[in-house]
Amino acid sequence: MATNTRTAENVSVRPRWLFCGTDATGTDHIYNTVSGFVVAVAPDGDREHVAELVDASIDEWMAFVAQKRGWADRRLYEHFGDALADRVSGV
Repeated sequence: MATNTRTAENVSVRPRWLFCGTDATGTDHIYNTVSGFVVAVAPDGDREHVAELVDASIDEWMAFVAQKRGWADRRLYEHFGDALADRVSGV
């Protein structure tokens, strides 16, 4: 009889890495869902910044980048309605 075992790696349907988007300066933001770190990668491929989200959520990081730099191509939203609104408005 086969058993269906689950490991820590396959328990979650959420991927380990999420591409958040590209800000207005061309920097890509990637979020590690396991460690809680966000890595900002400059257009030349160099790591620009690493932030550990200890006292903040990924949604707060996304809002911070929106305020400081703006998003050229945003991929991660807190609510579906926000994503839809951005697509409809052409952002």
